[in-house]
Amino acid sequence: MNPSPTPAERPESLVTIDRVDDVSVVTLARPDKANALDADLAAGLLAAVRQVAADGARAAVITGAGTAFSAGGDVRTIQDMQDPDTRAAVLDTHRQLFWEMLRLPIPTVSAVNGPAVGAGATVALLADLVVMAEDAYLSDPRVALGLLDGAGGLIIWPLLTSLSAAREHLLLGDRVSAPEAHRLGLVNRVATKQRVVLDAIELAQRLAALPAQAVRQTRRLLNAPLEAAAEGLLDDCSAAEIACFDSDEHRNRLDDLIVRIAAREERKTP
Repeated sequence: MNPSPTPAERPESLVTIDRVDDVSVVTLARPDKANALDADLAAGLLAAVRQVAADGARAAVITGAGTAFSAGGDVRTIQDMQDPDTRAAVLDTHRQLFWEMLRLPIPTVSAVNGPAVGAGATVALLADLVVMAEDAYLSDPRVALGLLDGAGGLIIWPLLTSLSAAREHLLLGDRVSAPEAHRLGLVNRVATKQRVVLDAIELAQRLAALPAQAVRQTRRLLNAPLEAAAEGLLDDCSAAEIACFDSDEHRNRLDDLIVRIAAREERKTP
């Protein structure tokens, strides 16, 4: 069985869906922006997740084009989210994405081919199984920007690792290397960069070959604690992030970040 994806008939978009036998391969396809989950890409991913649930696939892989899985929310999106209406719309899309991935009728495998940051890390960890490239890392540095994860990361991390590990990494925002992510139980496999997508597809093919009803029901029951936690906390997480956007601390940190980025770009200019 050849694990090389062949493009399915689908219009070009920010998120592509390829098909390998019974496996749909969903790729975040904005490598020039490190697949940052801005409003458009998040909406595209939500649509793609809904599509794979309806197109007859028996498993799905999620990965990123280029050198990153997803750099999380880009600065332009964070600036746009200073507007309350834009903020509400973006966070609503992320909440919908959380529920759609959690309640998919088929199993998912994420192939973390490069950095998965902020919202990108949350998406990666929402998959049932995670394969991570040996030189990739996970990170959620939003607290340093005066924000937090309003779309599920605060629920996922302590259930996958431990409360103490979640506290350390979500408060301090330090990078978690692939070996450390594996040790903590955040990821299932570590692979070379050349093999990460192929290994994820092979895992997905193994899942696809299993009896579908047994897989679906096992997945549903395994996810029950996560779903129960999210029922009570996800809206609270979103409300807390909305409140953080309105804080002076966040606005000051965002202004500082914009200045640093501008200075860095200026140094690059010949």
